[in-house]
Amino acid sequence: MPTYRVSIHESADVAAAEQWWVHTLELPATRFQRATLKRHRPTIRYNTQEEYHGCLVIDVPRSRELYWRIEGLVAGLGAAIT
Repeated sequence: MPTYRVSIHESADVAAAEQWWVHTLELPATRFQRATLKRHRPTIRYNTQEEYHGCLVIDVPRSRELYWRIEGLVAGLGAAIT
């Protein structure tokens, strides 16, 4: 079963971002791991508004076979297009 984690800047509202992802994905909060905080580096950031919810990281255990199937599907689609 996949687990989810939010990767977000430490200066953002972490709790609000996690709740946004829980609500958007309609998943129980227990499926989410603790957020990964990106350290603040003094650079110009444009994603500082209320709409910033960080990046969602999805961890799928034993996903090697699934990856191979998707890779084969993409290769087959690519061959069909060319």
